[in-house]
Amino acid sequence: MRILKQSMALVALGSLFVVAPSAAQKAGTSPFKWYVGGQGGVTSFRTNAGGRELMPVGGGHILITAKRTGLLLSVDQGFGSDEPTQTLFEIRDSTGATASSGVSNWTFQGIRRYSAILMAYPVRNANIQPFVGIGGGIAHTTGNSTGPFADGSIESDLSSTAFGTAVAGLEFRLGPLSAFGQYQITTKQGYKQVTNALQHGFSRIDFGEWTMGAFHTITGGLRLSLGNAREKDGSGGY
Repeated sequence: MRILKQSMALVALGSLFVVAPSAAQKAGTSPFKWYVGGQGGVTSFRTNAGGRELMPVGGGHILITAKRTGLLLSVDQGFGSDEPTQTLFEIRDSTGATASSGVSNWTFQGIRRYSAILMAYPVRNANIQPFVGIGGGIAHTTGNSTGPFADGSIESDLSSTAFGTAVAGLEFRLGPLSAFGQYQITTKQGYKQVTNALQHGFSRIDFGEWTMGAFHTITGGLRLSLGNAREKDGSGGY
């Protein structure tokens, strides 16, 4: 599995450079357009139990462009295999005193992220169009191993969090399609605390950070224009 992940990383890195020679002699996305597309690549992150991991990712997006700006809405799903991590827990009695504590080891199969990013296109020329963006979103793990509760609710709650993100990349036009490659950095999944009631007045407190440091993601993809994002003079819009 690790060899597959490393191979995916090399393929994603190469997508930033292989697309360029094929680009037609036009700029990338056009102003005031709707685009829909898909992307794939690899994300790199560290957990406090498994160290640095590489995970293949895939997803889709919608892009709405203005003159030199745009709004990118995207969803990405990572596909892993029993990625290990750990958080802490305490069992407290009805008075709030700690009866026991320890480390909770659990695994997850994937990571899902929903992002909203404000894009900027500082340069437009005949061959290549760079872009940058900043935004945020929410993320959570998927396929969690079940902990002390059969539905895995603790792990799901601990991994659900907001994040900040920034992107930078290059975009090209291939006939009716736009091709792109980008690098994205996402803030780590921060500290969370989850409280669950137990029997006889006891409660369980789970807390901690299941990742360490930022997420680094490299993706390449295609997007297709759906038409104008605003009406043009003498036309009906799309």
